[in-house]
Amino acid sequence: MADDILLILHFVGLALGFAGGIASGLSMRLARAAEPEGAAALRQIPPIAAKISAAGLVLLWLTGVILVFTRWNGFGALPVLFWVKFAFVLALTALVGVVEATHARLKRTGDAALRGRLAKLGPLSGLAALGALIFAVLAFH
Repeated sequence: MADDILLILHFVGLALGFAGGIASGLSMRLARAAEPEGAAALRQIPPIAAKISAAGLVLLWLTGVILVFTRWNGFGALPVLFWVKFAFVLALTALVGVVEATHARLKRTGDAALRGRLAKLGPLSGLAALGALIFAVLAFH
């Protein structure tokens, strides 16, 4: 039962990660086509969405490490496809860190060029999350 709860929390973390990424991407896309006043309001969403994604990632890491030891008795018992999934998780973690740092710098400096960087980082984060999901399914089905 405890493993089931951990797995549910793990999936909640995954959902938070995807939700934040989708919300950020959609709001930035809408902001590009919006009037200046609307665009300013829409640009307030991505930093919040990034925090939601980061919280989901923290939840994924915490529950993932616990599951490795409670369900699979450590890293040695994990299949090769787990390590492919893990590479995507590491990429996602790095990308989320860069997104958070970029949002902070944008807030501090107002450098509009950073929005272009965020527009590229968001989809990359989404692809990393999707890769982690696909290889998790393949590793553990």
